[in-house]
Parts: sequence; structure tokens; C-alpha cells
Amino acid sequence: MEDNDNHSGDNNKHSNINKHNNYMAEINKYRLKYTELINEETERDGEMIIETKNIEYSLERLMTSKHIIKMDTKQLNNKTI
Repeated sequence: MEDNDNHSGDNNKHSNINKHNNYMAEINKYRLKYTELINEETERDGEMIIETKNIEYSLERLMTSKHIIKMDTKQLNNKTI
């Protein structure tokens, strides 16, 4: 007898729905002002503007490449694509 709880096609259907929702997500624009620690004693201030659908993911990516010790984030505007 077939197991009705396991349908390989169902996973694709839900995956496509999530993909569609991501395409419809709002793109938000943020201004980031941050202080980066260059070495043990040198700090450098920086500022950038980013547009992203997922600010948490974008900040995680930024933090992996820089040693951020202080950050101020402000949302500027948003738009739907």
C-alpha cells in the first residue's frame, strides 16, 4: 500500500509558492551608518545605502566581511516589484 503522507510533487508545489512570494516581496532601501574595527586600535566610520528584500540576511552578509562594532540602520523607502 502507498504511503499517502509522502508526495514528491507536494514539495515542489510549496517551493514554487515560496519562490513566487519572494518575487513579490517589497524591496526596501536602508541607510547604514557603521563603525568598523580595522585592527585592535583603529576604528573607521562608514556609510552605505542598500536595497534589499531581506534586511536580516543582508546585515548578516555584511557582518561576515567586516568587524562592525556599532551600526545605525534607517529605512528610507520601499517599493514592490
